[in-house]
Order: sequence, then C-alpha cells, then structure tokens
Amino acid sequence: MIYKEKDLIEKTGLNLDQKSVDLLQKEKEVQVLSSLDIHEVAHLFTNPESYFFRSLSHLELIRKISTKNISIWFAGCSTGQEVYSASLMLSSISDKTLVGTDLSRKYIEKALSGSFFVFRKSEIKSLKKYEQLPQSQLHLNNNKKSLDVKFSSIKKEGISFDIHNLMDGPYNSGFDIVYCRNVLLHMTIKGKKKALSSLKDGVKEGGILILGDTDPHIFEDNWERKKHNNAIFWKKKW
Repeated sequence: MIYKEKDLIEKTGLNLDQKSVDLLQKEKEVQVLSSLDIHEVAHLFTNPESYFFRSLSHLELIRKISTKNISIWFAGCSTGQEVYSASLMLSSISDKTLVGTDLSRKYIEKALSGSFFVFRKSEIKSLKKYEQLPQSQLHLNNNKKSLDVKFSSIKKEGISFDIHNLMDGPYNSGFDIVYCRNVLLHMTIKGKKKALSSLKDGVKEGGILILGDTDPHIFEDNWERKKHNNAIFWKKKW
C-alpha cells in the first residue's frame, strides 16, 4: 500500500515531511491504515528522545503537590524515563497511579521492560541518589562512565504503560495531573488543537496540566495559568 502524507498527518496530528513517509514506505507495508497500524509503525517517524529527570523543575512541582492516591498521566512518554523518574521522586507516596502512554508500541514495550542503559553524567548522578530504593537496581559498568538500570515491581509502584493516540481523545478522565512536554511541538496546528483538547479532558476539576514551554496557551475561563519556581502549569478551575 502507498502511504499518503496527508492521511498520516490526519491520523497522528504530527507535522510529517515526505522524507518520513518515504522511510515508512520502505519499512512497512499494510493493507489498510488503521489505528492499530499507526501504533505499529509510529517509531519510524516519531522522536524517541527521553531521559531520566528531564524537565526537573516540573518533576519537582509534581513532587511538591502529590499526596496519597495521586493519579498522573504522562502523555507521549516515549520509552518511559520520565515516568520512572517521577516514581523514584514519589517513592514515599502510597497508592499512586502513574500512567505512561505513547503512540508507538515499540517505545511502550521498551518502557515496560524497565531496562535502560544510561551514559549521561547528569542522569547517573541523579539516579544514584535513589540507589537504595528497592524498585530500582543500578549497576555501574566497568568503565564507570555508564550505568545499567533495571526497574522492578512496576505494578506495585503503581506504574503502567499503554499505547494511545491523542487524536482519539483522552486516555482516561479524572487525572490529578496530566503531563505532556516535548510532544505538541512536533504537531500541525490542527493536531495541536486536537491533542490539547484530549489533554484538557483528561484533567479532573482542580487538577493541573503541565505542557511544554512552546506549547499553546489556554484561553478559557476555567483554566488558570500558574507558576511554581521555574515551572509553568495550568490549573483547571471547573
């Protein structure tokens, strides 16, 4: 089947160029471009970059406002490092729910594995602060410049991962916090509008939405722009 650029953009909301579509043509051939097919091939045209304790000021905000039974949706979580970072920072909080979703099945499978190779000095330094926690095992490699990390007891820690397309609406509703950074900037204007609607619908009344620095502002009476230190967020008033 010949993939059409317009069709892919419509179904993903992503600002794809012909080069991305051509790469997909070489790697995958399907009979019908369904929602399931999108999840199977999304890794061919999306950016997988993610690392531990990225956007630390926003993770610190999450730690500050989180209490027992907190529920957080990480939309566009890629391979899950930010979800695991939040889990470590919220290790003292019981009955938490941390849900990571992404368009790509391949990225979600990686997240579910809980296994990561870490080489950034800043990540290694941050992870070692939590090496005494039982849910993470850290192994410093012989060169002492890289780290193998394995997370266990994922369900016990309230972590789950699933595939999801923001073009299809919210993953669920009633989250205390919805976190989506470094996602909307890759979308078309129409895609951003639709994705933002899905994200807003996922937040419960009184909850907050954390977006990227360049993401659209929300000009609606029931949303209030707030700031904590260097972290900007949006609070849903009703």
